[in-house]
Amino acid sequence: MASNQFIQLSVANLHLDPENPRLPERLKNAPEKDVLNWMLSDATLVDLMASIAENGFFNGEPILIVEEGGKQVVVEGNRRLASIKLLANPGLATESPRTIRAISETAILKNNIPTEIWVYKCIDRNEVQNYLGFRHVSGVKQWPLISKARYLYDLFIKKNRFEYEVYKEIAREIGSKGNYIRKLLIGYQAFQIVRTRNWFGMGEYLNEESFDLSLISDVLNGQSVVAEYAGIDVNSEKPFANIKHENFEQLTKWLYQITETGRTRIGDNRNLRLLNKILQNEEAKKAFIEDGKSITEAAELTDLSDENIRFYLGEAISNLNEAQKLIHKAKAPTKKDEDLLEEITNSVDVIASHIRKTIRKNKFKNQNNEE
Repeated sequence: MASNQFIQLSVANLHLDPENPRLPERLKNAPEKDVLNWMLSDATLVDLMASIAENGFFNGEPILIVEEGGKQVVVEGNRRLASIKLLANPGLATESPRTIRAISETAILKNNIPTEIWVYKCIDRNEVQNYLGFRHVSGVKQWPLISKARYLYDLFIKKNRFEYEVYKEIAREIGSKGNYIRKLLIGYQAFQIVRTRNWFGMGEYLNEESFDLSLISDVLNGQSVVAEYAGIDVNSEKPFANIKHENFEQLTKWLYQITETGRTRIGDNRNLRLLNKILQNEEAKKAFIEDGKSITEAAELTDLSDENIRFYLGEAISNLNEAQKLIHKAKAPTKKDEDLLEEITNSVDVIASHIRKTIRKNKFKNQNNEE
């Protein structure tokens, strides 16, 4: 019966993982040279190569492999394997070729290019999946967000059950939280739709590497009205079953399309809350979608100002209550303190006067409407 084991293998017989979650879809099953050069676009790989060249390869943290299709495939340690392969054959590098050649020469001088390394051979990928999740999704060496989401999505598909409990199940297996898993998976499914629709015509500047997954993930999971506008139900077992494709495309362009101003329609991520308010108000919605008003201009047509006033007044009374609790300890108040209190009193009078007038005005207006 097969079992996991430590073995020593030739570097030449080790292969990069074509299913590595960090690889963009376009590089799945691509030639090894293409994958190596894509990996070189991350400057930290060059740093790793330099470290190996100077100090040698550290075997204390084993590379994990599985045998697939008669090949020894590295499922954990692809960056380390890539570093060794490039040190041994710097001619493969079309990215930063001079730097790679110089580092390789250092490694040769110091005899720090291993031809064999110790690896831990696992029975199959299932043996390593939970370890990868714990290490790279919630652990100390976390992958980029898109890589985490791709890895989790593969796990989700393998479960072959599309229900909310699967989020919790995956979370337990990798030491994470169900809501976080769901958030990433919903964001990744949205990303897949955008990618398969050729980036909705934004391919000039939008691709797998530049796509901000957190943006679409945050808006769909955190702004319920926006998600509803796109026909996405994040609480459903199949969130995208009733997607409104035109609205989803429009939302995607608001989030990612660069306008003449050099920014997107949404602008700062903090404006996602404004979009949620705008889509609840027909006048504001028309101003933003049909009339092309900015998000801040459209938001002014909602009750957002009232919400902000309540928020600031709540903060003010909270702070004043804290000051009142401490006032008996005051030992040396100054004229500046007195002036500040006068300023607070004047602001309260102005705000209170305006609120009273507005209440009376709205009351009179409502009475007329009833008549």
